[in-house]
Amino acid sequence: MTDIVLSVHSAPDEPRSLLAFHYAQAALALGHRIQQVFFYEAGVLHGRLAGQQLAPIAAEWQKLAKQHDLSLVLCATVVEQDYQLSESELHQDFALGGLTEFSMAAAQAERVMQF
Repeated sequence: MTDIVLSVHSAPDEPRSLLAFHYAQAALALGHRIQQVFFYEAGVLHGRLAGQQLAPIAAEWQKLAKQHDLSLVLCATVVEQDYQLSESELHQDFALGGLTEFSMAAAQAERVMQF
């Protein structure tokens, strides 16, 4: 079993976002552990609510997180500075965090994958 941290930099509508999700599903099916999914750059848009709904792939991340007790973390700096999103525009299952949280999780993981 390998401890993995995923870093998703792709927007929800980009193919690499779906690739990251399928990688997570496969890793979990093989018995690996995902310590954290960190959404950075355009990836923070996974947590944005559009008309009180998540993008379809973001909703899948939410389901996967609930099934496997995964931590979904949006980079707070990018959310606030680059996209000017308020907390009310974000889904409650996506936590705000920073590069410190990501770095700590990455330091404890055996593998970090970036999408």
